Amino acid sequence: MKRFILAICAVALLATTTGCSTLADAKAAKGSGTVRVYEKPYDVVWDAVMASIKTSGLALVSDNKGEGTILAQGAMGAFSYGENVAVFVEDAGGKIKTRVEIVNKRALATNITAADWESRLSSAIDQRIKSMPQ
Repeated sequence: MKRFILAICAVALLATTTGCSTLADAKAAKGSGTVRVYEKPYDVVWDAVMASIKTSGLALVSDNKGEGTILAQGAMGAFSYGENVAVFVEDAGGKIKTRVEIVNKRALATNITAADWESRLSSAIDQRIKSMPQ
């Protein structure tokens, strides 16, 4: 019993001394995420990104089309403390180029089983964009 209590205390100490992230941290990490540039207009890409997020299992927290910012969170589960995700959609020059950046931050830095939303969302958006008529 003593070992069990010590183990619980060690986990609690580790959780409180390691970094935790918030949606603000994910948003502030702009420039460090996965980037894709699509040969589609901003509105088309924005709609594809929003649809991909809504079908991904992420909880949409906020979206601002004017600023090109979307914030979402992955749920806490048996193997994850959750994730904070920021997506930035920007005009990349001209009327037919749009840049998308996805930043994923683990809610708890030591959570090695957190989902990789950068890859998952990038793939989902890629598929959605490719399936659109030319």
